[in-house]
Amino acid sequence: MVDPDKASATPIACQQVQALRRGGPERLELRDVTVAPPGRGEIRVRMLAAGVAFADLMIREGVYPIQLPWPRTPGYDIVGEIEAVGPEVPDTWQPGMRVAALTVHGSYAEYRLLPADQCVAVPEHVDPAQAVALVLNYLTAWQMLFRVASLERDNTVLVHAAAGGVGTAVLELGRHFGLRVIGLCSAAKHDRVRSLGGIPIDYRQEDIAARVAELTDGRGVDAVLDAVGGRETRRSWRLLAPTGTLVCYGALSVAAKGRVRLRTALPAVLGAARFSALRLFSEVKSVAGYNVDVWRRNRPEAYRRDLARLVELLAEGVLNPVIADRLPLAEAAQAQERLGTGQSEGKLVLI
Repeated sequence: MVDPDKASATPIACQQVQALRRGGPERLELRDVTVAPPGRGEIRVRMLAAGVAFADLMIREGVYPIQLPWPRTPGYDIVGEIEAVGPEVPDTWQPGMRVAALTVHGSYAEYRLLPADQCVAVPEHVDPAQAVALVLNYLTAWQMLFRVASLERDNTVLVHAAAGGVGTAVLELGRHFGLRVIGLCSAAKHDRVRSLGGIPIDYRQEDIAARVAELTDGRGVDAVLDAVGGRETRRSWRLLAPTGTLVCYGALSVAAKGRVRLRTALPAVLGAARFSALRLFSEVKSVAGYNVDVWRRNRPEAYRRDLARLVELLAEGVLNPVIADRLPLAEAAQAQERLGTGQSEGKLVLI
């Protein structure tokens, strides 16, 4: 165990992005704060990279299912360098080491505290921006593909928003592990999907059901990863082959241009698919919900093991996450605006 005397006894001043109240990206402000010394079981890290995620927008809008006071700081994932270590932290964690963690909120900041038992080591030679892409996007993709849908080599999976952070992770993992991936995206992003080994379908112009039938000889796909929700979930269900799994992990349909408002959310909720036990039994298909933080809290060993395996694959050069852009912390509002309007491919990262 680390000697408590090793822990910094001094608070540290830094800057942190805060949403002062519910609203659009303009609500985000860079403010001066003080971060306390690490407590029992905690480490204090200097942020090297923090991801920008759709959940961050929902936290800013006040609609993410988590209780947080205002002002609040978004930031679902982080890669940082340990600056100070608190009491009763295993001596495997030392100042200067790099770690990754799923944080849900609070990582749009120069420094922050983290529970040591929720961190995974990151080798120094690994790009922090690519490493932070693993924490939410690749971990989500990995667990949906292999823990929830239980896919095997040569299975076919369809993913919505294929050029986004999770979508590109699904494509890259699918290519490495022998899955056939069909990706829904706009025509402008088809080259990205093809470059990662996927088969693109233009969801705006093409008949999705007809194209999937053509690509699967009428059988359907073994899994659909649905980040859209609403009416799209109904179509996703129809695209499944018998014994296939629909994994619902997002609700992009409730937002328009990055904002969540009643006029966009209500049609999505009213148009959502409903599943009865009889329907599941008779059609021999499955539907599952996935939330990466719920999995982390309820299966912490799987969280650490899966994230560590992804970091290992990145360090070996097997994975090469697509980074849309690296922006300074002061440009968090612009980053969220870009994400909300679908202007990026891959992972947007604050540094």
